[in-house]
Amino acid sequence: MDTNQKSFAADGARLERLPVATVEHLHRLLGGDARVEEMVLKFIADKYGARNLFHLPPPVASAIIKRPADFLNAVKNHCEPAFRF
Repeated sequence: MDTNQKSFAADGARLERLPVATVEHLHRLLGGDARVEEMVLKFIADKYGARNLFHLPPPVASAIIKRPADFLNAVKNHCEPAFRF
């Protein structure tokens, strides 16, 4: 069994990996700046329990591809929330 192809969530459910082409597309949309990439990884870990782009749920990956700016805004709001008085 290739353990690189499968991982398990905290509840024991098996997580499937996204296709490499999808992850490459996501990386082109979201990558490029180390600070942004770090924030994206923190966001997907906190929100989806995904340790990298390969482990995002497919519907989430599709939504990111359709509206990357909305996703990046959510990442920024999560990692750098505005000060509230």
